[in-house]
Amino acid sequence: MSQDQNDSDRPAGIQYHGIAGASDDCEAAALRLLTAGGELARALILTSGRNHAFLLFNAVGDPIAIKSGFASGYGGAGPTALSRVLEFLHAHSVEIDEAEVTESVLERLDNSALTLADLDAVEHGERVRPGRWGNDYIRDNERDSGHDRTLWATLPAVMPYALLDPRLVDLALGFEADADAILNRCYRRLEDIVRERTGLKQHGVKLFSAAFEGDAPPLGWEVPDPSEGTGRALLFKSVYLAYRNPRAHRELTRGQHMAEFLLLNQLFRLEAEAVGPAGVGVTSA
Repeated sequence: MSQDQNDSDRPAGIQYHGIAGASDDCEAAALRLLTAGGELARALILTSGRNHAFLLFNAVGDPIAIKSGFASGYGGAGPTALSRVLEFLHAHSVEIDEAEVTESVLERLDNSALTLADLDAVEHGERVRPGRWGNDYIRDNERDSGHDRTLWATLPAVMPYALLDPRLVDLALGFEADADAILNRCYRRLEDIVRERTGLKQHGVKLFSAAFEGDAPPLGWEVPDPSEGTGRALLFKSVYLAYRNPRAHRELTRGQHMAEFLLLNQLFRLEAEAVGPAGVGVTSA
């Protein structure tokens, strides 16, 4: 056997995601890759009969395999997952194409065992023409939600740790367990920080009025337009009036909890930028 033949049988050594036959798991794997910060340039649907897998290619052309949790031609979880993933990819301007593969190739992909020869054959093989993914695989429900931008509301709310003020990270780590309690602690912590910096004794809206407003407030922002500082001070008061007080009287969904947490995070970030009369800012703990 020649050296070239030996090399072609070598494992491809690529990433594999998802569990074969598990539609929800494979859909989640594809959407994580698409929405978690990495850039995807191309998507190739690998089709064997009614079963489908994906090769996703990142910006530098490296292939990432998603196992065959996708299906078409009937109702159910597999076609739903395929429709959703394709609509997300299309909406994110990922180039999409499709290739027919043998059952054995799909089996090797599901066993995380694609060879270099498999990859070469798939990447340089014929494409399905005319293309059918847009009309046959994406259902009206996903297409409509993609058009009206409601598709993204179906994604799980994930904590964006990279954007958090460092003083909120410990609370963010416990957010899943009890979001309502965590939010109440966020409000109390912000007030404690402002009271400690200013020596003021007030609470809530009165505290922020005394801390940020007036002719010579204890805290303010070095911004070129004074109205910007006024707007920031009003933001503190508005968030407390609009969110903290009503929180005691009604239940919220997890998505609403997350949005409120991120709004509070912005207040922490603004507080960190505020300086006192001597121009001294906060030191994040």
